[in-house]
Amino acid sequence: MTSPVNNIEAMDILLLKGMLDTMTDHIFILRAEGDRYKLVYCNLAMDNFMSQGNGPLCGRYLDELIPDPVLCRKISDNYASVIKSGVVSRYEEDTEGFSTPVTFFETTLSPLTGEDGKTTYIGGISRNITARRNAEKALQEANAKLQQQLEENNRLRDELKEESIRDPLTNLYNRRHFMECLDRELGRAKRGQFALTLMMADLDYFKDLNDQYGHSVGDQALVEFSQRLTATLRKEDVVCRWGGEEFLIMMPGLDQADAKSRIIEWQQQNSPMKIVVANGTIELSCSIGLATAPEHGLRPDTLINAADKALYRAKAKGRNQLRTAGDSDHAENVGHC
Repeated sequence: MTSPVNNIEAMDILLLKGMLDTMTDHIFILRAEGDRYKLVYCNLAMDNFMSQGNGPLCGRYLDELIPDPVLCRKISDNYASVIKSGVVSRYEEDTEGFSTPVTFFETTLSPLTGEDGKTTYIGGISRNITARRNAEKALQEANAKLQQQLEENNRLRDELKEESIRDPLTNLYNRRHFMECLDRELGRAKRGQFALTLMMADLDYFKDLNDQYGHSVGDQALVEFSQRLTATLRKEDVVCRWGGEEFLIMMPGLDQADAKSRIIEWQQQNSPMKIVVANGTIELSCSIGLATAPEHGLRPDTLINAADKALYRAKAKGRNQLRTAGDSDHAENVGHC
């Protein structure tokens, strides 16, 4: 006759199994037998998931339950590692090679020793984390898409910013941006006590060119002249289309003598410049006025006015020449009018 204690123990085990069968996590115990692992217990959730209609799982070996040899070896290696280390292990795994669609689990393994002190068991709990993994993947994809959109927005912002400071025809800086640069550089020149020279250039007889050849040729001349201006610029120089056929070039760190020598050389090579049009070739010269800070002013409007007056004298005295602010009427004629 079974003792009351044994009846209570049997009832406890029954209640424990009943409780474990209500859980959605996969709970199992395996016994290590050499290099094989025999399933001695699993709850209902694991049995329903893995049996796939092939009968109960308990009492069967791992290599019988997992037909894919690669997946079986991967799981066996995890079990062997836990037994060897003697510590709890937690990792993520999936059912690729066993079930479709692939399911992801977070598995915790604990090494256990039987009553004889020799037999080794492994207790395990596997929690289905497929929904979490899918949510993480969706979040990663959403973040990647947002990052892509952010990069695109930044690119468009940079393009718009660049467009806002550029002349649409010549792609030179516009007047507003040039004034910001000039104001900043004049402040630096004053603090650092170095020179800054301003060059104002104007295409000679540009209105006549437009009237005779049309605005498309006029636009072509403006673009080609802009390219010639920028071709020999230093990194620190700033050139802008001031308006119409007028251009301003700021040359920080160059005094009047150095700037004048440099511009005369440039003007000799580029004025007059030849422009190829449908009916042949035309020539177009330019007049130039120079003004230098601090000699001719330390305010943007003062310096620009000084360069403008020098340019006006160059035009008044025959064009295709260079004048500097404060000079006498002597002109640097560098080309043919």
